[in-house]
Amino acid sequence: MKKIFIIAAVLSFALLQACKKDKLANVGNIQAPVITSPSADTAIIVTAADSSQILKINWKSASYGVSAVVSYFVQVDSAGKNFSTLVNLGNLTSANSVSLSYGTLNTLLTNGLNLAPNAPTSVELRVGSAIYGKDTVYSKVVKIALTTFKGVDRLWLPGSYEGYAPANAPSIPKQSPNMFEGYAYFSAAGNFKFTSAPDYNHINYGDGGNGTLTTDGNAGGIGYSSAGVYLLDANTSALTYSASLISSMGIIGPATPGGWNASTAMTYNGNFVWSITINLIGSQPLKFRANDAWTINYGPAVDALTGVLQFNNPGAITIASDGNYTVTIDMSQSKTNAYTYTIVKN
Repeated sequence: MKKIFIIAAVLSFALLQACKKDKLANVGNIQAPVITSPSADTAIIVTAADSSQILKINWKSASYGVSAVVSYFVQVDSAGKNFSTLVNLGNLTSANSVSLSYGTLNTLLTNGLNLAPNAPTSVELRVGSAIYGKDTVYSKVVKIALTTFKGVDRLWLPGSYEGYAPANAPSIPKQSPNMFEGYAYFSAAGNFKFTSAPDYNHINYGDGGNGTLTTDGNAGGIGYSSAGVYLLDANTSALTYSASLISSMGIIGPATPGGWNASTAMTYNGNFVWSITINLIGSQPLKFRANDAWTINYGPAVDALTGVLQFNNPGAITIASDGNYTVTIDMSQSKTNAYTYTIVKN
């Protein structure tokens, strides 16, 4: 009896597996999932302001003709890549949608697909389904236009002085969110613009009148009256700017011949570097200012003979002892908050 029972059990198990395999093998008329949103040619533009906005991808369920748990997966790739470098946006079971923020989408696709930031790119979206890890089918591809976002870390300065060629123009770095500042040399009177990339395919800021900027790409440039070194500031949130001609840069303070009454002019050496060799008074302070006025002035981050300058810092540099010194300031920063100075005793 025991032997007959074992044989019966084996036969029953084999029959069950055969039925299951037959059930899968005979799945007919499979219908793939159908994406219902977003629709074809939808344009999605990611910015810092809308990074929390939600993208919801919806689809009609796949049909396998049998009662089974259906697994879904959502894939994106650059157009024309045939999903060879795809990014997976979600794996779900018995679902009809997946949601993710623009910020998350931006991170996944800029990193996973190496998309160029701040420019429109065509990407393709599809939803796949499977049962028991088999019989995978895919929805029709939906193509959308996606503009990814990357924070701008500098502004370029194309203008009449260099032929309005952004790719060859100098730039100024970001100092804080939406705030940009730096020194630039304009070889002749004329006008210029700020651009968020070394081209005109992104945001370019023209003259909005009365010290304001406009993002209207057809607006004229910002005018300036003479050649020279300029200190440029731009706020891309408030859309304001300033362009100050630097006619002189000097040292001032009790350590200098003019005390606090007048600046002693430094020599411009080019490349936004000024220097002076001069006798200074010990145990007395000095600092730097432009145009023999206090509108543009700099103090040290720390009271030392070498360091970083900060705009409108009320502090000063103490000269330890009487002597002849070479004082140099370098405003050719290529990164934020990096104006430097040195004071060397000869």
